[in-house]
Amino acid sequence: MTESGETPTSGTWPLHGRRILVTRAADQAPALSNALAAHGAETVVIPTIQIVAPASYAELDQAIAGLDETDYLVLTSVNAVDFFFNRLSTLGHDAASLDKVQIVAVGPKSAEALSVHGFQADLVPEDYRAEGIVALLKERVSGKRVLYPKAALARELIPAELAKAGAEVIAPTAYASTPPEDAQGRLDRALAEGLDMLTFTASSTVDNFTALLGTDSLDLARRVPVASIGPLTTATAKKHGFKVVVEADNATLDDMVEAIRQYFSVPAL
Repeated sequence: MTESGETPTSGTWPLHGRRILVTRAADQAPALSNALAAHGAETVVIPTIQIVAPASYAELDQAIAGLDETDYLVLTSVNAVDFFFNRLSTLGHDAASLDKVQIVAVGPKSAEALSVHGFQADLVPEDYRAEGIVALLKERVSGKRVLYPKAALARELIPAELAKAGAEVIAPTAYASTPPEDAQGRLDRALAEGLDMLTFTASSTVDNFTALLGTDSLDLARRVPVASIGPLTTATAKKHGFKVVVEADNATLDDMVEAIRQYFSVPAL
């Protein structure tokens, strides 16, 4: 019930009665599940991705050692922010090591994560994707050194395009991902019990979700509408045969939740 004593209905809470699967990493899932629950959804949180340290920090440590020669630090996720700054601290560096470095955050969430570590983003693109980073920097980086701490399976778009623009790009692996051990059985049960929507916030969550399921569960999953955070995740979902009905206008959780709310607010024909 609501604080006013009214029982929520589809009219007051557009997601009331909808079971929506959240596949984000466990430490990041609450931001999406809580936002959906605020609109009345029953969220089923089953992470299909677990963020872990890279096999070796050697590349990242070497890049950090060269910060005094670095012009731009490009951070394209909250994970990149946290792993980079945690490693920076572990190696005994302080804020002064970034005095001459322009920090680029891919979007508002990454910029917010920076503030937790006591830093601010100098630049944020209008398009909160790798493409936005490239558009923002390609006219600025000729002859510059760019540090791009990335996920183990990140696309090569940023290094390739900025190198074409004349930059020296250092792209060490800062973190990796793996499917959680208990996810398969939980996903099978959730799909058997019924879901109204699947949500994916990265291509890796789609790939892991698909790999975790057997044939029967995958068949069930492909009948459930999918909400995607952006075009790259949408393309991955469609590649695996999923039915994407919602895509965020901008690659943010707020826009994704609003798109889901609008989808379920439209009466079925």
